[in-house]
Amino acid sequence: MSFPNFNFFNVYSAGMFILSVFGIAKILTLDLKVHLKESIYIIIVSLVGAVLGALSRDLNYFFIQTLRDVLLLPFLLLYFYKIKRYYFKKAVIFMIVSSFILAICTQIFTIVFYYLFPEFDSVFIPTVNPYANHRVTFLEMLHITLLIPFSGLVTFACTKVFKDFRLMMKRNNRFQNIFIIIGIVAILNAIFLFSYMRYQGIRLTLSELSLFPYDILVPVILLCFYFIVTFMDKKHKRLIQEERDQALQHYTHELEQQQSAMRKFKHDYKNILFSLDGFIKEKKWEELEAFYETHIKRASTVITNNDFALEALSKIRVNEIKSLLTAKLVMAQNKGIDAAFEAREEVDYIPVDSVTLVRMLGIILDNAIEAVVELDEKKLRAAYYRDGTDMVFIVQNTCRPGLKLSEIEKPGFSTKGKGRGLGLVILSELVFSCSNVIRETSVEGEVFTQKLIVNEIHNR
Repeated sequence: MSFPNFNFFNVYSAGMFILSVFGIAKILTLDLKVHLKESIYIIIVSLVGAVLGALSRDLNYFFIQTLRDVLLLPFLLLYFYKIKRYYFKKAVIFMIVSSFILAICTQIFTIVFYYLFPEFDSVFIPTVNPYANHRVTFLEMLHITLLIPFSGLVTFACTKVFKDFRLMMKRNNRFQNIFIIIGIVAILNAIFLFSYMRYQGIRLTLSELSLFPYDILVPVILLCFYFIVTFMDKKHKRLIQEERDQALQHYTHELEQQQSAMRKFKHDYKNILFSLDGFIKEKKWEELEAFYETHIKRASTVITNNDFALEALSKIRVNEIKSLLTAKLVMAQNKGIDAAFEAREEVDYIPVDSVTLVRMLGIILDNAIEAVVELDEKKLRAAYYRDGTDMVFIVQNTCRPGLKLSEIEKPGFSTKGKGRGLGLVILSELVFSCSNVIRETSVEGEVFTQKLIVNEIHNR
């Protein structure tokens, strides 16, 4: 089989097209640094794709035209999933966005070129007569070469305009699923239209493209989806603000209670000093020793333990997290639980939605308190530390002997009986919605441990 159209320009045009989509992908990741592994991958895929794309020009079959474009999708997905190390769902979303931006940029840029140069007829997209011997002109070379900077500018603008939308999508797992479904339909629709136009020889212009209304149908759906997500996000932000206000009120209430307890302690302290003064003046040393053992020593131990047990909370500078930990640990102490908090480093920034983290920690601490309060040995330990790029929140509590991890992870499990124990189901959903949060659980002897690991770098 001979391939008369396998020439430099066909290889060049296919290569530029592939480089355009990887340029878009690179800008979407907000990582403009040059990486060796990434560069090698892009070069190899571009070269192989350019050769295969040029060879397919001589095979004017609808299936071949469609397959050629579809094959680019898995290589793009592999780029985000293996090279950029995104989790799978995020990689799929970026693959869809990159492909659709390229499709839109190709259509718009070609239409603009046809409008500016009426005599120009692109050999690349679409071919009016795939079997004709078109002469490659300067405009043709300029058209395909300028597609890279044009698509790059459009992508850069999209990252600025849709910045808030990107954050909305990151916070809501349901919106991500809906977007993936709509996005796959959109990109397959675009590939089908391009393939059909090449196969039928339809010129890509507004006046002659009869399929144009169907072509813009999916973008209209995506715009509607954008406005729906924006509306829902405003509602979500309002709820977050209400929860933060409630958390702040609760934190203030806890501070007031602590101040009240401190005033009471000062009052009791004065009374204790007066009592000691009487024993000393009358030189009742045996009565003084008994009074010390029964009253002063016990009170001193409780005050000292509770004070130092929560002293490390001062290192938590995120108010929402600090207020929750304070409230839950004080509540545990009030229930007779030996509760303490440790922190090795200060923290003033959490690379995840703080309200979501508050909800996750709240469920973990509530479950721990509920489990410990029924035991003879009531111990609860919470801590924060850094492990490389990971921020780790850990909660440990005593548990009943023989407790199995498989029992705890069952939906509806609770030591309080039926109708409770849905917290872990909600906790799992919250963790799944955060791409950079990992939850680890373990049972060793009579100690149950839960970790929330927040990765700073992976939150991209």
